[in-house]
Amino acid sequence: MKKLKITNEIRLGMVLVGLMAVLSVISPRFLSLSNLSNVIWSICIIGILASGAIYPRITGGIDLSLGSMAALTGIIVDMFMNKMGVNWIPAILLTMVIGGLIGLFNGFIVAKIKVPAFVVTMAAKTYLYGVALVVSEGAMLAIMKPAPFISIGSDKLLGLPIPIYIMLTLVVISQFVLKRTSFGRQDLAVGPNEVAAKLSGVDPDRVRLISYTISGVTSAIGGVVLASLTRQTFAAAASGIELDVMTALVIGGTSAVGGRGSVVGALLGAIMVAFIVNGLNLLNVPAPYHPIVTGTVIILALLLNEGYLVPKKMTGGVKNQKQAAA
Repeated sequence: MKKLKITNEIRLGMVLVGLMAVLSVISPRFLSLSNLSNVIWSICIIGILASGAIYPRITGGIDLSLGSMAALTGIIVDMFMNKMGVNWIPAILLTMVIGGLIGLFNGFIVAKIKVPAFVVTMAAKTYLYGVALVVSEGAMLAIMKPAPFISIGSDKLLGLPIPIYIMLTLVVISQFVLKRTSFGRQDLAVGPNEVAAKLSGVDPDRVRLISYTISGVTSAIGGVVLASLTRQTFAAAASGIELDVMTALVIGGTSAVGGRGSVVGALLGAIMVAFIVNGLNLLNVPAPYHPIVTGTVIILALLLNEGYLVPKKMTGGVKNQKQAAA
């Protein structure tokens, strides 16, 4: 099982390198440091959200409230700082706590009341958007202070924007938790076979509660970074981003039924899509064609992850995993 995950990540890395080689030949501007930095910068929020959203997905669930959560928490952190006078550090921490509590609430309904995760998080997506509209009074709020908060999204360290470091830090931490901790192993166990997980001493309800809580916290972090990056916040600030996150997870090898996934793979998936879009822009390909290309990449990634585009000898792990899940 471990070998399969590493193989998927290496395979994605090889595809990414090949893609970069092709794009660099087609457009010499592609490999410039400024262009690559801007591309990675563009997927920072997706990477931050994916680092937490992967946990519910691996359990066989899904969190579709990511965009609304990020927008709402951006509004909340602005209210704490600029309306209530809270220092920016406690304001961010309080916002993360609120995000975690919302995620915990979603997890409680999924785990304890047994409502399907799709229904719960779709409802959360709607009501959180409504709360954001009410709190912001339907307006776009400019965030011009405090300066340390603004610097999160605008400053650079060693030539790279700070949001890139935040994203990479969360990806590393999340990958470690998923691969090297007992909770990570439990999260992976719940997805393919909940009954077997229970017989092994795992509490699926507890795992789901923690998973959705983590997703809520990372969504809040994403909302804070987005608010600092754009210096504004409003109810639809992150509308539709949950689809980008799910796309990154799928391309990165996260199974649609749970039990398999990689945070590093999700990051590589997000970068791959961003590189494709960037290459299309450099080639002046009309925007209406971009979704067609992206959709094709997702389908190919699904086929690849399920073993349909690789030799049979390399798909034995996938088949064995499916048999074990059955």
